[in-house]
This record gives sequence, C-alpha cells and structure tokens, in this order.
Amino acid sequence: MSKIVVVDDDLFILQLLSEYLRKEAYEVTSFASGANLVEYVRLDEPECLILDIMMPGIDGLSLLTEIRSFTEIPIIMISARGEESDRIYGLELGCSDFLSKPFNPRELVGRVKAMLRLYKLGNGSSVDPATASKMENVCHAGNLEIYADFRRVSVNNTEISLTSREFELLLFLASHLERPFDREQLIQHVWNYDFFGDVRVVDDLVKRIRKKLTEHGSSLLINTVWGFGYKATVNKI
Repeated sequence: MSKIVVVDDDLFILQLLSEYLRKEAYEVTSFASGANLVEYVRLDEPECLILDIMMPGIDGLSLLTEIRSFTEIPIIMISARGEESDRIYGLELGCSDFLSKPFNPRELVGRVKAMLRLYKLGNGSSVDPATASKMENVCHAGNLEIYADFRRVSVNNTEISLTSREFELLLFLASHLERPFDREQLIQHVWNYDFFGDVRVVDDLVKRIRKKLTEHGSSLLINTVWGFGYKATVNKI
C-alpha cells in the first residue's frame, strides 16, 4: 500500500482529498500546516506528497525546497492562485506536477497514480549490481558512476541521493568532461520547458551537487569557469 501525504490548511479540501485517495486503497496522512512535515517525510518516507502553496507559517514552496534536499519522491503542488509564476517557480524548485484550484479530485488521483508508476519504474527502482554491470547506458567519471536508465549515482558503490534537477545537471556535465558550458546552455539541456527565471538558479544547483560529491569523496569535480559558467573534470590525484 503506497503512503501518501496531503498538506493543506483548508480542512474541507484536506478531508476531501484524503477520502478520495483512501478509496483507492492508499494509506493517507494529512497535515493542516507545514509544521513537522519535513521531519515526518524524512522519517516515514512516504511515496507521494500533495502540497498546497499558500499556508500560514512556512509556505509550500519553502517546504518543497527543504524536502527536495533529501528525497526525490513525487510532489504535486496545488494552489488557489493559479498564477503562471507559481507553476514555473514550483517546477524550478523540483515539484513533479502542478494543479490549480479548483480541480476535480479524480484528476488529482489520476495524477498521483501516474506519478507513482513513474517513480517506481524510475527513481524508486533499486539497481541490482549484476544487472547494472550489464547496462550500456552508464557514465563513468573517475570513481563516479551514473546509471542513466535507473537514475542512480554512486561513488565507490555508495549511492548518492540527488533530486531530479541535480541528477540531470550532473549527468550532462559528467558526459562532457572538460567542456565548459555557460548557464544558458545548462538551462537549455537540464530544464525541459521554457525558462523564465534567473539563470543564477544554476549556481544554487551546482552548490548542492558539489556538497554531495564532496561528502561522498567523488573524484569528479564541477569547476567554475570564471566569467563563463561551469565544467566537469576528474581529479587524478
């Protein structure tokens, strides 16, 4: 039974969505605010999160950013404002899908099912070493291995947890060692939709990837090309 978390300060919507999802045999936990949500997601490891943007206290976009720092579970954002800027910003931060209120609860259930199928086939799949060794779609860069088909990254057989954007950027740079790219080029290759935000979003993404690579002792480095952008190199020392 898949575990779903619903977060919305509107108690009517919270109850309505929870009931629809329970009818589909999902295990549902609901929150009326963002308090304690991050800790719950970290410890209980649900398989999908439905998150309202506008809430008292910590808002949905801030919660999305924090949760995306440690898990790649599907996150569907919902918003009463329905502004294009909310949708774009949510996608930039790593949400998996976006729905504007009002919406049909059955549409939400359908999207949850689709997200779970993709997650279990892709990001949620573990890779058997014997299977991985036979895969052709593997990028090797120093002691770093990127299994593109399974969206898995490891250093010396220790897996690194990356968000979707982190994975895409790392794979792209690792596949083009020593070649520098400016921020606009990286956005074109990593973001699969029209981008209207600040290109400096790439800087934040690189900073997070560097931290994780360093923590795992990766010999692959993402170097700054001053006045231009970034490139990936392998430290041979």
